[in-house]
Amino acid sequence: MKARGVSTGTDRTRRTENQRGGGGIGILIIGELINATSRSVREAVLNHNRQVIQVLAANQARAGADYLDVNVAAGLGDVEREAADMEWAVQIIREVTDKTLAIDTTDPTVLERGLEAAGPGAMVNSFSLESNRLEPFLGLAARYEALAIVLPVSDGGVPQEPEERLANCRELFAAAQKAGIEAGRLYFDPLVLPLSVTPASGRATLLTLAGIRQQGWQTTLGLSNISYGLPARKVLNRTFLAMTVGVGLDSVILNPLDRELRGELVASLALAGQDPMCAGYLRAYRRGELG
Repeated sequence: MKARGVSTGTDRTRRTENQRGGGGIGILIIGELINATSRSVREAVLNHNRQVIQVLAANQARAGADYLDVNVAAGLGDVEREAADMEWAVQIIREVTDKTLAIDTTDPTVLERGLEAAGPGAMVNSFSLESNRLEPFLGLAARYEALAIVLPVSDGGVPQEPEERLANCRELFAAAQKAGIEAGRLYFDPLVLPLSVTPASGRATLLTLAGIRQQGWQTTLGLSNISYGLPARKVLNRTFLAMTVGVGLDSVILNPLDRELRGELVASLALAGQDPMCAGYLRAYRRGELG
């Protein structure tokens, strides 16, 4: 008997097809705004202020997000409290939208509680080669038939060179296959490090992204990491988004409420030849979403 909330393969495929490209632009958008690194979200989680979380969820869904990332790590160091907060957050989000949820945590207890509450087609964000995350997270992703974001991080940290990141990706792919998780459920993140800390981060990300695509694997990335610690962050985010689309991007974690960023994404897909007959671009224009 399967665990409550676990989808069949057919259910999961149908759910993914229905969600992907919900914004009409042919790329999976994962809304990033329900994240306890934000002070307002952290306070809402700690005080169980449902209105703040539900407004963020509903607004991102209306703006075209296909998935909603949910991170409730408020920094208390209390795993049971975080697990309870995750369950609460998922349940109240479900009251306002049926968008599929990405359970964003570094703890397997929190992940399991979130997947159990989220229901079919959820996403694990994320698993890596780190010893405390590989087997537990793979096991849960397999059990709940979830999608999963893959980070090429090991116990040695974040590799600086693209070749090392790709080697980690290959090892992670093999581990996922062994756990019974097929390639179509995986989204490989090349790891976006802040330019303010690692000046070569943009180039390393692009080279790693290209290498992942050469393997035939799906890609994703956390866009706003590139601009952390720098002024005029939106300019960097928009420019980097266009560059990554040109290399080959299947999904992206971003702020779907940023109108200019979404316009950049639509235009980039058209210019990269990933929008047949510019259909998505024209739809966005007719809806008044460009310019």
